[in-house]
Amino acid sequence: MPNRREFIGMSCAGLGLLAAFDLKALAASSGTADLSLAEWQAKGLEAGFWSADSILFGAVKYLKKPDEYVSLATGFGGGIGRKDLCGYVTGGVMAIGLFMGMVKDEKEKRQKCQRLTKEYVDWWEKNYPIHCGEIKHPCNYQDMGAEAAAFLQSLFERESGKV
Repeated sequence: MPNRREFIGMSCAGLGLLAAFDLKALAASSGTADLSLAEWQAKGLEAGFWSADSILFGAVKYLKKPDEYVSLATGFGGGIGRKDLCGYVTGGVMAIGLFMGMVKDEKEKRQKCQRLTKEYVDWWEKNYPIHCGEIKHPCNYQDMGAEAAAFLQSLFERESGKV
């Protein structure tokens, strides 16, 4: 019999996997590819994703990357299932890595990724606790995700010259 902590971790992973099965259907039913990262992220929450996979889902759809990438974030929800580092933080860092597109050791891209990651984490710490266990309830989970997604989109647009 798993203890409470193990049960929460397994539940988090299981819920993420169930939502991932409906990922293709969700993307197909959206009707548009011109949504903001925050709008895609909200659709991810509506579909049952948690923090990490919903924000990565938003980035995947916004950046037009393969849907399968979202599964990378499943285990990070719920503060890695331990109310530790918030999934919006870890999912956002994954989204920055996805944006950078580094597939081999490229010093310039790594430095840029580190700079953007620092900027994102600094922004997060100014607005919310970085650990799930420190986030006071009731909290507006949807607004937290929307604000994080909007910040990430602004980083992506600025860095790609779309601003």
